[in-house]
Amino acid sequence: MLNPNLFKATGHADRNALAVATPTTSKQGHWWHDRGLLKLNFLLIIPIMSEYVQGYDASLINNVQLLKTWQDAFNRPTGSLLGIMSASYWIGNILGVALITTLSDRWGRRVAMFVGSIICIVGTALVAGSVEAGMFVVGRLLLGTGGVLVGAIGPVLTTELAYPSHRATATALSNTQYSTGSIVAAWVTFGTFRLANSWAWRIPSLFQALPSVLQAAGIFFLPESPRYLVSVGKEEKALEVLAEYYANGDREDEVVQYAYKEIVETIELEIASHKTKWSELWSTKDNRWRSFIMIWCGICKQCSGNSLVSYYLGAMLKNAGITEQVKTTLINATSQMFSLACSVGFAFLPAIYGRRPLMLLSMALMFSVFLLITITTGVFINTKSNSASYASVAFIYLYSGVHNLGWTGAVMLYVVEILPYSLRAKGIALYWLMTGAAGAFSTYVNPLGIAHLGWKFYFFYVAWIAVEFVVVYFVFVETKGPSLEGIAMIFDGKNATIGTVNPVAEAIKQEKFGEKAGQVVEYVERVDKRPAPGP
Repeated sequence: MLNPNLFKATGHADRNALAVATPTTSKQGHWWHDRGLLKLNFLLIIPIMSEYVQGYDASLINNVQLLKTWQDAFNRPTGSLLGIMSASYWIGNILGVALITTLSDRWGRRVAMFVGSIICIVGTALVAGSVEAGMFVVGRLLLGTGGVLVGAIGPVLTTELAYPSHRATATALSNTQYSTGSIVAAWVTFGTFRLANSWAWRIPSLFQALPSVLQAAGIFFLPESPRYLVSVGKEEKALEVLAEYYANGDREDEVVQYAYKEIVETIELEIASHKTKWSELWSTKDNRWRSFIMIWCGICKQCSGNSLVSYYLGAMLKNAGITEQVKTTLINATSQMFSLACSVGFAFLPAIYGRRPLMLLSMALMFSVFLLITITTGVFINTKSNSASYASVAFIYLYSGVHNLGWTGAVMLYVVEILPYSLRAKGIALYWLMTGAAGAFSTYVNPLGIAHLGWKFYFFYVAWIAVEFVVVYFVFVETKGPSLEGIAMIFDGKNATIGTVNPVAEAIKQEKFGEKAGQVVEYVERVDKRPAPGP
């Protein structure tokens, strides 16, 4: 039954109306029985690995700080020196942001990922071969620079290549490899911590290059983004890519034709209207809305207590009375396995329940769990209760799970899809700039806060998570349903720079609701007979 409310009174498109008028699949049966989709989804593993370096680094710097050999190699760094050794990765993120747009928009998504991977490999070599703190910091700066290139462009390439009905899940999965990196770092460190020499921390450092080597070697086996190809005038090649991977070479497939026409019309309109400058990020009310979301998501990604758990787990466990090296390394390793299971499982939820509900539920649970971590740690400090100590560790485990519910897959999907093509690389650069700045700030400030306030420092994050929840509730809008181009209608309404392949988008843009209503109803009734559209 057609929902009569196709258009909002504000002139913005109703996302459900856009969704029902958007063909997202022409397949019958499981995707792995389709040769084109099987090949595409297998190749998408390469950009999906993009967050591995970030997760590995967060776990590695935490784990090596627990090793006596690392402490001895750098003269037991504390305070500001320890802060800069940890935060240098995020400073590198800030530096690398300048390369995101230049490389990905001018030379393509694949070239950007290749360059980022090479920089990560060089950085890994410096860190693993470090003989003093300065060399360690420079290596981490390079790792941060390359890591942000790969981390920023991987989800973009994934979302621009994925089959429409797979886009939400594929993009969400691209952020789950943060946990994979953390697990590998934790277990490799656990396996080497008994070594009595510097290889106890050098071997784990070398493993940080693993995904970068694989991505540098494999990225050019992946097709280039059809949207990038259209932006540089290679429309025929873009159609070839869509047909080969979406429909096994059938250029007349309904999904192929819809995607191709919408991409071409939209990008040509963006170029013709000169909406490709950095100033577009703040030139209109709706773009300022997008930019604020980028900034806020970047802050929330690093300042929701997760950086404290990731980078200073050793100090948190010490506050909870867990000091034995074998126990701390084992807790870190197993907690990351729990985190990976949660992040992969939760990556399938945005396609079903949407993005905003998951982010809000996640923040509500993060607030509750971090408050419980604070309370149980405080009880242990004051009473030395073993029960409070064990409860604190249990809630630290649980925190990673509730954080992954909305602020791993769902948030990465959200920040990529709310940006039109001409602003996607720039908006993602802004997001990673804020992520890097917030990460550098929090990793530098956290050890100072713990040193001066101890467990009471946790109260700051309890209060801040509450603030984050309020902002997300009032500012964020749901995006589940429309195509990647069609989401612009939710933000810009009739002013959206988008092609009119979708009849709802055409009616909104032309403001001919009565004249177009019959056509829209006829179209929607036709597509309603197909299986329910994907995300």
